[in-house]
Amino acid sequence: MPRKRKSNLARSSCVAPAMKVTRKLESNVQAQARKRDQAERQSAFRAAETPEHSQTRRTKDTERHASVRAAETPNETQKRRDVNNKQQ
Repeated sequence: MPRKRKSNLARSSCVAPAMKVTRKLESNVQAQARKRDQAERQSAFRAAETPEHSQTRRTKDTERHASVRAAETPNETQKRRDVNNKQQ
């Protein structure tokens, strides 16, 4: 029986800093184009997903948000609320 493949977390984590540098060096026009392209990919993906997959995605996202908020300190909670209030 073949060995189970392990996830390639090392590769994705070493690419992340390089992408961060690339994003810092891009112009506003390039950043807007990148964000627009990503939004188009996301909308196409979500339009193609089944209702079951959509519900699963929403449930996982809700659980992730709840766990992050449960682990945050009171100072982090206040900072998050301040940021949310500024955006509205």
